[in-house]
Amino acid sequence: MQQVAKRYVLPLLLAAASVGVSVGLSGCGTPGGFVRLSVRQYEVGNYNAASRACWDASEDEDYLNDKAHVRYLVYCGLTHYRLGRREQARAMLHEGNVEYLQGRSNWLKPAVVDDLYKALDDLEGRTIARPTRESFSAR
Repeated sequence: MQQVAKRYVLPLLLAAASVGVSVGLSGCGTPGGFVRLSVRQYEVGNYNAASRACWDASEDEDYLNDKAHVRYLVYCGLTHYRLGRREQARAMLHEGNVEYLQGRSNWLKPAVVDDLYKALDDLEGRTIARPTRESFSAR
């Protein structure tokens, strides 16, 4: 009897683990999930994986809320910049900056905002004024 129980325990544990993994990854199949994945991959310096997540998110870009859309544009733009795709980077970062300035300051981390403006300065060949917290709270 004990032999039979052991034989069924391992397959049941493996099945339960695979269900847990698939449930945990199910958010990655959504547009917002791909944006979160691109953010995570960018932050750890895995730009090729971030680029892939950006590509996956781009298919459903129209379904992103304002905050996710800003993050999509900025993180994917920075990913393109890091990978040397200057035209794609410039277009996405420019649009991301416009939308960011219309949104809320806490949508992006301060270090990412700094990267955004450094990249735009380089790509556009000029120094762009940085936003202040007051410019966001004035709305």
